[in-house]
Amino acid sequence: MKKEGKEVVKEIVEFIRNKCNIAEEDVAILIYDPDGRVLRFLYPPDLVDAGTIPINSPDSLAARVFTSGKSFLSNSFQDVKHLSFFTKFTRDKRPLLKLMAVPILKGGKPIGVIEVSSREPTRNFTEEELLSLEQIGEILGEKLEVGL
Repeated sequence: MKKEGKEVVKEIVEFIRNKCNIAEEDVAILIYDPDGRVLRFLYPPDLVDAGTIPINSPDSLAARVFTSGKSFLSNSFQDVKHLSFFTKFTRDKRPLLKLMAVPILKGGKPIGVIEVSSREPTRNFTEEELLSLEQIGEILGEKLEVGL
């Protein structure tokens, strides 16, 4: 990824962290790689080389958000079928309990996904936060170059 793209991602992550009052590793940004038909992590750094997610994966929430273009919010995420593999690469090993995910849009088409999670039982995400995250996904999509 070009330097400008890394700076944009870092600024967006900081903005999300401050707005949602969450830890740095609780934000993930994935971008679509059309050559492999997979999503790959742009953020967090610990997951950049951890692997990719096929967009047709039935167990991946990120893949479902990407292919449907629809946002997702759950405050009981432990009950949602999803890939938990990537939590092995994070410093905090507690399970994800809450999650919001939105498509990153460029020209109205999904080019990636933003996921915001929480491991705190008392932290619930709101519809207002989901709407804000959707707007951030649109802004990020316009700033990122496809084919990073």
